[in-house]
Amino acid sequence: MPSDKTIRLYPREGGVEQALGSDNQKLILLTGVLLAIALRYPLLPFESGDMRNFERWYDFIVENGGFAALQYNFSSYNVPYLYLMVVSSVLFPEFPVIFVLKGISIVFDFACAFFVYKCVCFKYHQRGRSCLAALATLFAPTVVLNGAMWGQSDAIYTTFLVACLYFLLTRRQAVAFTAFGLAVSFKLQAIFLTPLFLWLFVKKKVNIQYFLLAPLCWFILLLPAWFVGRPFGELLLIYPNQRSAFSSLTMAAPNLYQWISDDYYNFYPVGIAFAVMVTVALAVVVYKSPVKITADRLIFLAFLSVLVTPYLLPKMHDRYFFPADVIAVLFAFYWPRYWYAPIVVGLASILAYVWYLGGGTILPLSWLAAVLLVLIGVLGWGFLQIFRERRPQ
Repeated sequence: MPSDKTIRLYPREGGVEQALGSDNQKLILLTGVLLAIALRYPLLPFESGDMRNFERWYDFIVENGGFAALQYNFSSYNVPYLYLMVVSSVLFPEFPVIFVLKGISIVFDFACAFFVYKCVCFKYHQRGRSCLAALATLFAPTVVLNGAMWGQSDAIYTTFLVACLYFLLTRRQAVAFTAFGLAVSFKLQAIFLTPLFLWLFVKKKVNIQYFLLAPLCWFILLLPAWFVGRPFGELLLIYPNQRSAFSSLTMAAPNLYQWISDDYYNFYPVGIAFAVMVTVALAVVVYKSPVKITADRLIFLAFLSVLVTPYLLPKMHDRYFFPADVIAVLFAFYWPRYWYAPIVVGLASILAYVWYLGGGTILPLSWLAAVLLVLIGVLGWGFLQIFRERRPQ
């Protein structure tokens, strides 16, 4: 990882902590946290179709001996999420299932906000900005609805992605890639951050041996389920089987494939190849650029990675922009001139959510895809301006 002179432009946390002492700020933060909890509580009884599936998995675990139930193939999710179900069924046996399952996601809402806070603390002396970033994360509409209403678990893997960014900023590569491995272990969509690692690698800012910690972490987390009797081959095929579950170029995701008919579904590998080509092309620009990867540029590249990847890939769901929704908040604090980025991404995501959650179509998804394309174009221009600078910085 680069030296302090290249990636670290801001003081270490010890310097930040000296500026944290305002009682008013603590009161505002506490009030915000309580309001965030209160906002989620009325949403808990809502039961989506996905939530009913999760409840069936939970009941199966309870009825088949808790952890011993993991020997059976009853869920389409990877087993780390099922481990959380097992633990929750032991800790909260008397609680309504829907509250327990949504509670898991809500806990990670707050964990995610904490790591956003830590990342912003890395840049600024003022605690106020960091608290504002954390609260902006907690009150982001998609963050609220994803877990508390929909019952999805996207906050879990996104928490580990933001943690990964924090540990990259603080030059702890081993911990960063372990966090990334945890993210991938919960949801394959964590790979949306992978282009960032390629872009850092070509600038020699990450070491390949640390990257190997990610698949190692994923592999280790499969072992408990294997030990209780689940065939290892089944465990290895969980993610490939997820890919074949749907035969559509886009599952209500506001991305490129809103303009391409499902008549061309069999050509979806071309879309994957195109996304890879764009990633490699950007890597070439980064590699040839003389500018160094500072903290600001790392966050810029991270946001570009989690926004562009699901936009270009086929077979994406409406929820797959969730990491972009969260990292957009962090991005806006590092790059204030793009203050509108979290608004644009969040608006596109929340309108896609409404379509699924029963609110009907407010705007056509193709319009939302066009809005995101404009934002990507603006960011692409900014990317070229940053990495075409002639003088090393």
